[in-house]
Amino acid sequence: MQNLFAIVFFLMTSLGFSQEKQLDLKFIGTEKIKPDTFVGKDAYANTYSITQNEFRKENPQKKYVYRSLPLGKIHSVDLQNPLQIVLFYKIMNSVVLLDSQLNETFKINFSESNPELLPQQIGLASQNRLWLFDLATQKLGLYDFQKQVFNPITVIFEHPILFSQSDYNYFYWVDDQHKLFACNLFGKINFLGEVPNFDSMQIISSKEILLKKGSILTLWDWEKQTSQIVPIPEKSFQSFYYKEQILSIFTDNEIRNYKLILP
Repeated sequence: MQNLFAIVFFLMTSLGFSQEKQLDLKFIGTEKIKPDTFVGKDAYANTYSITQNEFRKENPQKKYVYRSLPLGKIHSVDLQNPLQIVLFYKIMNSVVLLDSQLNETFKINFSESNPELLPQQIGLASQNRLWLFDLATQKLGLYDFQKQVFNPITVIFEHPILFSQSDYNYFYWVDDQHKLFACNLFGKINFLGEVPNFDSMQIISSKEILLKKGSILTLWDWEKQTSQIVPIPEKSFQSFYYKEQILSIFTDNEIRNYKLILP
């Protein structure tokens, strides 16, 4: 493991990145769970996962389940609002919105309502709208799911999207050049910097990202261009999720939770 950290350090410094001291973690506890995909947690200690294409919300007292066989595989989940969860079924060109008990509140079949659209990325925006990147036009826009109207707000994207994440006011993405951008509700795009190579990532603040590469988890500050290794003890893990200072690490048979206070 020491040799592996040394290699990571060498690669970062050779690329012009600076390395700060490691972050401190405090172990909280373990959840025994074996889903196909760990999605994340919310501020109320609910765990979200996907097992056999069944979306689940669990806590020690209750378990909620949503499943739609006709829609097939869940491609992505937007958890930013636990009261309005967004499931994207990419193959079937559909989106489902769920309430806190995983009751279906809204369903969109773009093949029927807007057949000209080919949604590639979906996220929850403000005022009954969704962020939607349309593959057909290569443009990002806002989709009013009550009026069923799509409003493109950007020019054509020059490079494919490797990763995207959104909140009510911004849509973030990393392209195939590893460049990070943010677009606001009015279509203004800002270049935020370059991102090191990663397997998965999560934007956790206005300037910081958690990056997973192999078995290494790092905190990347795109303003300072610095990287700090998160010293998790797990030798391997499948995924992670950070919310409200809680870092959840999903291994092959459990979720290990840590307190992580960012500098």
